[in-house]
Order: sequence, then structure tokens, then C-alpha cells
Amino acid sequence: MYRTGELFQDRKLFMYVITAIVMSGYDAVATMQHIGRGVAAEGNPLMESLIQQNALLFFLVKMTVTAFGLLVCYRFSNLRTARLGIRLAVVLYSFVCMYHVMIIFFE
Repeated sequence: MYRTGELFQDRKLFMYVITAIVMSGYDAVATMQHIGRGVAAEGNPLMESLIQQNALLFFLVKMTVTAFGLLVCYRFSNLRTARLGIRLAVVLYSFVCMYHVMIIFFE
């Protein structure tokens, strides 16, 4: 078993994980607002069906899947691919968040 200190040794990488999870939450909320205003649509067909069924379910599934994937990558962060995956998630969510901000300001 791991001690807490061993699990969080790479604080910078763990902050990337937290940052990506927070941006995922913003993406979910902003997507629901944009869909409600009719200015955007969910690009993922599976998530689109969840939004139409229940917004809270959509949010919980999106956050759970994102957090799980990022935490698995963090757990295996000794592998270069896992570290790259975490950094890629931060970069991609940064672009998604900028897209949402652009919709807000230029709609």
C-alpha cells in the first residue's frame, strides 16, 4: 500500500491533474449553458444523449470519467505516456475553455 506522501510526490503533475479536472467541470457547465441558449451543441454523441436525459447525470458522468482517466494516468506517471496524457489533457481543455469564453464574448 502507498502512503499519502508517496502518492503525491510529483506535486506539479498532480496540479496538472487538478487543473484538468477543474477545466472539465467548466466545460460541462459552459456546454450546458450554451446548449440552453442554442449557441452550441455537444460534440460527443454519448454525452449528448446524457444531456438530453438529465443534466446532472451528464455532469456526474463527465466528471467521473475525466477524473478516473486522469488519476489512472497519475498513478502510472512513471510511464512517459501517462505523463504526456495528463499534459495533453490540460492543453486540450485549455483550448476548449478558450472556445467557451469566445462564445460568451462574441455571441
